[in-house]
Amino acid sequence: MKFIKPIVGISKIIDTFDNVICGFNGVLSKGNNINVEALHALNKCIEAQKNVVVLSNSYLRIKDMVEIVSQADSLLVYKLKAIITAGEILHYMLKNPDSLGLKGTTYYNLGLKEATAVFENLGYTETKDIAKADFIFMGAVKNGSDMVENYTQELEFANSLGLDFLCIGNDTATYSDGEVCLGSGAVAEQYALLGGKVITIGKPDIKMVKYALECFGGIGNTLFIGDSFTTDIKAANTIEAQTVLISKGIHVNFLGEGYIPDVEKTRIMAQEYEVYPDYVISGLRW
Repeated sequence: MKFIKPIVGISKIIDTFDNVICGFNGVLSKGNNINVEALHALNKCIEAQKNVVVLSNSYLRIKDMVEIVSQADSLLVYKLKAIITAGEILHYMLKNPDSLGLKGTTYYNLGLKEATAVFENLGYTETKDIAKADFIFMGAVKNGSDMVENYTQELEFANSLGLDFLCIGNDTATYSDGEVCLGSGAVAEQYALLGGKVITIGKPDIKMVKYALECFGGIGNTLFIGDSFTTDIKAANTIEAQTVLISKGIHVNFLGEGYIPDVEKTRIMAQEYEVYPDYVISGLRW
């Protein structure tokens, strides 16, 4: 099994890397505000001549994420190599429904209304009647307190109609107002268990990761920073990039709130998911 090393600051290891791929939710944000300390760390990486890409499973379009980051640091967005979101990638792919295997252009939104911005100006129509939909969609859950059971009735009806489920992100957990809560990926998993077809956009899909790597001209010497074993660390392991796991991210309820990460608990989770970070840090800081 890979040795996992705890660190207190990214400056301890950054000199050995040329490129950084950094997650957003759980790393730069906890769902309610931007982590200024994490933005400072990215600025210091850029000052050290590192190429930095933000790669997120968020439903947000790039313009919206740029606005959010700019409110905390108006200059950082101009220094980044790129901001890439699952929402933006889906918006582009929706221009050619055949690339997603979708049948029709009428959708029923299961989740958060704001996430339907991915359909803007693309000729898609939202319906409030599942029976009239060509597919169902979720970009994020409606409320941070939601459980999968909140969606069971709609999922069962959609499955009885043979509808595909288009989902942004594979995350089974995410953040809302600073609290770990249900992710859209968990709802998609339930639909798959019912026998329904699920189409997801986001990490750990290797195509999304390779798209980010194009910003560097290839994998090179790249460090991947994220808070999820199943999306961030799994994606990085697939391309054999070195990784830093944020312990006070979506796994905080198991890994704990300590400033010094719990390596033993990190190792237990790594064995459970069969994906292994190289380093673990409580929060992204320089």
